[in-house]
Amino acid sequence: MKKLLEWLALYRETVLSSVAMVGSIMVLTALQYVGLDRRFHDELMTQARIVSQNTAAALMFDAPSDAMEVLDALVASPHVTSALLLRGDGSGFAYYERGERERSWWAHRAGVETVRAPVSAGGQVVGTLVLRADRSVVWADVAKFLMGGLGISAIALGLSLVASRRLRARVRAAQERTRYLALHDALTGLLNRASFHYALEAALEQANAVHAQYALMFIDVDNFKQINDTAGHTGGDRVLCEVGERLRALVRPHDVVARLGGDEFAVLLRTTGDASEAAARVARDVIERVPRQIDFDGETLRVSVSVGIALLPDDARTAEDAMQCADAAMYLAKREGKDGFRFFSAELGAEIRRRAALEADVRAGLEGRQFLLHYQPVFDMQGRLAGMEALMRWQHPHRGMVPPIEFIPLAESTGLIVELGLAALRCVREDLRAWEAAGLRPPRVALNLASTQFRRESQRRRFLEALDELGLTPDRVEFELTETAVFEDIGSPDSVLEALRARGYALAIDDFGTGYSSLSYLRRLRCGKLKIDKSFVRDICQSRVAALLVRSIIDVAHALHMRVVAEGVEQEAEREKLRTLGCDLLQGYLLARPMPCEAMARLLQEHRRVGGEQGAPGALTSPAASA
Repeated sequence: MKKLLEWLALYRETVLSSVAMVGSIMVLTALQYVGLDRRFHDELMTQARIVSQNTAAALMFDAPSDAMEVLDALVASPHVTSALLLRGDGSGFAYYERGERERSWWAHRAGVETVRAPVSAGGQVVGTLVLRADRSVVWADVAKFLMGGLGISAIALGLSLVASRRLRARVRAAQERTRYLALHDALTGLLNRASFHYALEAALEQANAVHAQYALMFIDVDNFKQINDTAGHTGGDRVLCEVGERLRALVRPHDVVARLGGDEFAVLLRTTGDASEAAARVARDVIERVPRQIDFDGETLRVSVSVGIALLPDDARTAEDAMQCADAAMYLAKREGKDGFRFFSAELGAEIRRRAALEADVRAGLEGRQFLLHYQPVFDMQGRLAGMEALMRWQHPHRGMVPPIEFIPLAESTGLIVELGLAALRCVREDLRAWEAAGLRPPRVALNLASTQFRRESQRRRFLEALDELGLTPDRVEFELTETAVFEDIGSPDSVLEALRARGYALAIDDFGTGYSSLSYLRRLRCGKLKIDKSFVRDICQSRVAALLVRSIIDVAHALHMRVVAEGVEQEAEREKLRTLGCDLLQGYLLARPMPCEAMARLLQEHRRVGGEQGAPGALTSPAASA
């Protein structure tokens, strides 16, 4: 009974449609019966009238033998069972009856239909013909119709069951595929991040309940972007699949291997004894055996991996914390040279908490408008104010003034640099408005840009829209980019450099000499200014090689019609040396330290008093004192 109910539930739609079909056939059969019965009666009545007309003469002339000849002709109508010809007074005149052997089995059970037809002669009724016939022909036709309908229904039902079974099989296969994809990575066939998270939660529950020990390993393919660039995405996919297979082969069947996304993998090991030693043993195998060469399209792809390890439940009690710990250990392995493994430690945990707290403070600082700008002037060789560089500062309510070295790297790694860049634009607009309200004419303000501000098209659009909304036109601001930022963006079809240049903004290369320092890129960039990094300036008075390098940089920049700014000028001898080398502009503590908006206003006022209009002759003999 239970199986029947399960079958009915599974094929509920098919059963309902079958019942509906059978019901329709029964209704149609009933209608067919009514029609056949009416037609049978009408045909029998017609036959009775014909026979009655043929027997009228025999009845008038009292010739029973003639009447019997007519009635005997009814043998040709197999459904007629008997015929009785009556005189006008009701007495019998002639009688015909089919033999019992000639009647079918159905004829005995299908019932009899009786009709009466008057016999007329000369316009007068002279007798009556009583004709009887079995109804088996009606039931036979109804049975044929019913069986035909049921047969067609059975065929249709059978076909629908076959189609339904195939459809259900396809649906089940699709559902199984969907469930598989929901739990597995489509490329490698390993568990995905979501299912690995569930496995990690279950392991932590067991670890907390029965004091089991686990090791969580985060594994990242080193320099995977270069593999994609050289071998294409197909080659990158081949590397990921091969790494997944090798990881699966290195661990036990009950250990869990997953691809978390991109080039990151994870392994969850159940350990016994010394958990750290067991994890280190597996990590060494991973470091040594996973990087074996991978053949692809006739080339040999070589990979290495970095591994971070967290011991559970010692290092973390929740799945989120465990993944964060292993991830932090993995990035530590990368920072220390890659192709190695590192364990999570208490010190690393403290660093994570510090970064998390700092990130929360930066977000709060952005909301509370705690960030402001300090400005470091740039002077020409005659001591005239030629520009200023805006430098971000953070006025923390408890920690005081926080230098950018503490929050800029974190902002770049977390994406907050986008909001910091927009905040810098707003600060520049406010400071320019304050200076202009005081009747001052500041030179163009140079703002530093990071490539991480423009990784998405929406970020580039927001930045350019902010320039328009704030009215920061090319005569008010210019932009400085580090060599690394420049080279990451120059090849992009929607380069922010091209967008800024098209709008008329001046561009400068900052910290030249610390990045790629490619002369071909200098030619392509067409920047108006080049800033020599302070590490070169520091040694020009002591090192002939350093002086020669600076001279070469200046000559190349002038050949490309670029003005040269020397950063980090802190001694008078450095200024004099740079003068002899042909440097155009100077920036450094010897001339002026970075200063807030109010101090910059005083410097602008002093410059106007001493030298008149911006750029006019006149020297500020002690700009640092003015600051």
